[in-house]
Amino acid sequence: MADPKFTRGRPVQLDESVEELLKNWPIPDVSRDERRLKGRSTAMGTPLEEIYRKKQEQQKAKVETPEEPDFPKLTLEELEQIRQDAYEEGIKQGHEQGYIDGFDKGVNDGKEAGYKEGLEIGRTQGFDETKPLIEEKLALLGQIFDALQLPLKRIDEQAEKQVVHLASMLAEAIVFKQISLEPEVILVAMKKAMDALPLSDVKIRIHLHPDDLELVKDSYGETAILEQGWQLFAEPTLQRGGCEVKTAQSSINMTVKNRIKEILDTFLHDSGI
Repeated sequence: MADPKFTRGRPVQLDESVEELLKNWPIPDVSRDERRLKGRSTAMGTPLEEIYRKKQEQQKAKVETPEEPDFPKLTLEELEQIRQDAYEEGIKQGHEQGYIDGFDKGVNDGKEAGYKEGLEIGRTQGFDETKPLIEEKLALLGQIFDALQLPLKRIDEQAEKQVVHLASMLAEAIVFKQISLEPEVILVAMKKAMDALPLSDVKIRIHLHPDDLELVKDSYGETAILEQGWQLFAEPTLQRGGCEVKTAQSSINMTVKNRIKEILDTFLHDSGI
């Protein structure tokens, strides 16, 4: 059954044939046909084709050309305020950036200067604090060196004394050996002793080894010994080759050991020992 239609507020009943006709009824073509404009013109004589073409071009240009935005209109006071705000903002940003750059540079420079100054102060302070300790250690080290050298010095002195003692023993051994081979050396010793005595001495006491005593008597003779005023005395404690000469005013030791000692002392003194 067909739907009812309304006509002036009242429903209209359509039969099926009308409804089918309405469904199949074609929509008329209302588009503009340019062919129908050909040869036609307005009352002023303008061709309709030209008017239609210009209108299409205007519509196309309107579509392709975007509309410019509608900027708000500003007054001079508003423009000046915007310029002033931009100027202050630039100053503020520059100040902040300059502060940051200056702070970083100041921190770096301060660190470097502080490091150098602290290093120099620490070096000076450390040297001042350690100087007494170093001097003390050096003094102690000097004492240790002296203590190490002292035994060596003592050894040198002992070795020197031993060398001198050994030289004395060797000299005595050689002299005694020579005396045993040449007992006449006692005569030389007596002559040196007599030459050393003052001329005023008349009574002279001569102490000799018993063997040397017999040698002197045999060499000088009894008469010469009396004329010289010599008094010969045997002294077993004396070694051969030496004698002791005594007077009232003086005494001369011409023993072998004493003569060797004098010779060695002179030698050691001259050699700087």
